[in-house]
Amino acid sequence: MEYQTLPLTKTSYFQDLLPINKANNDLSAFPINMLPEEMQIEILSHLQTDDMVRCESVCKKWQAGIESWASRPPLGYTPQPKKPLYFMFNSEVPYATYAYNSDKEKWIPFDIPNSDETESPTPQLETTFFTQYTLYISASRGLVCFMETRTQDKGYVFNPILKNRIKLLPKAPGGIADYCAITLSTDVGSRKYVVAMVKSHQVESIIKNNFQFYVDIHLYKSETSSWVNLHTEKFVGWHGGDSDSCVICKDRLYVVANFPYVAGGTEPFHEIVAYDLSQTRQSQKKSLARTKVTIPCALTCVRLQNLDDKLIIVGGVPKKGTMTLDTVAIWELCGKNLKEITRAPDDVISRFRNRFDPTFIASGCGDIVFIQSFNSRALISYDMANNVWKIVSKTPFPVLHDNSHYFSGFCFEPLLDIVP
Repeated sequence: MEYQTLPLTKTSYFQDLLPINKANNDLSAFPINMLPEEMQIEILSHLQTDDMVRCESVCKKWQAGIESWASRPPLGYTPQPKKPLYFMFNSEVPYATYAYNSDKEKWIPFDIPNSDETESPTPQLETTFFTQYTLYISASRGLVCFMETRTQDKGYVFNPILKNRIKLLPKAPGGIADYCAITLSTDVGSRKYVVAMVKSHQVESIIKNNFQFYVDIHLYKSETSSWVNLHTEKFVGWHGGDSDSCVICKDRLYVVANFPYVAGGTEPFHEIVAYDLSQTRQSQKKSLARTKVTIPCALTCVRLQNLDDKLIIVGGVPKKGTMTLDTVAIWELCGKNLKEITRAPDDVISRFRNRFDPTFIASGCGDIVFIQSFNSRALISYDMANNVWKIVSKTPFPVLHDNSHYFSGFCFEPLLDIVP
């Protein structure tokens, strides 16, 4: 093997160091492959998120090396803070999945592995996890959890950056409920995580509009790899566990309480109740109804977020006298009261008012909250640190002329050094 020095140009940036095979003039390897494997992975670990995603697809050696490094990062390694990614998908376009890089403000192709990879070395599905829209989804500090709505008992936890690190959770308890929600909470320091699940089963009643529900709270801990039932309570008039309406913040589980009817009216009414996860089932006997936080106005939907240990509430504010979406408001829980932070300005929300359903997706981490429409590619964001609303550029999804298509997505923090 001989080495040949080539002119350094824009199109041959690395070629002056490439090993040249004299027999066939083959450019067989890049200079990084001459380094020890540990040094290669150390170099790759400092790349930007979208570059890291591309590097994982170069070869199985790099993919395995990055995942091995992630499970055992060097002593004293401190991850650099990175802005979140927002992953968007559509059930009708399984081959197109993208993530929005809020740092570079651009969309990048981003694949999620098949769920069958956890059970079979030869995946049977050609589509990714999230080409099915019947999923409960929650993300926290680099990890993502989802559970199938069809069975409400099959859940997974994984790091989207590390393609082959997927953990299948034990079968969740509680059976199929009328309403169900999950939330994931991850501790980066200890690398432990918990998954909370809230299920509401309606009780049959002979009295009209007498809504009664049994509300169950179940908790999964990664350190014990098992589910436990924390709380069961019967309520009249409201239920919890509706879609993505619960979150864990500072060892407390917050759940949106939905009142289908208030004083014979037709507008939904919401409150927030809390459960202290630091106490045992036996020591906590207080009813959830006594921990309620009142939301100041009627909302089309309520979404809860944990942003740097702050409970953030995102709600759809309706037009007066209707349940048609007028704007989106954001509150922060301060003590036992909600403090309004901002409302989406008209120049931002006007472009999406007709595209947004009364209900929508809200997902965020760090200082950024993303708000997405269910039935279109419409996506806006709010930067809490700089008090800036922004219209996110359209995704590269093919144009879908049928408005019945269902879009969904979630926000996650790109971290390499945490695995389920």
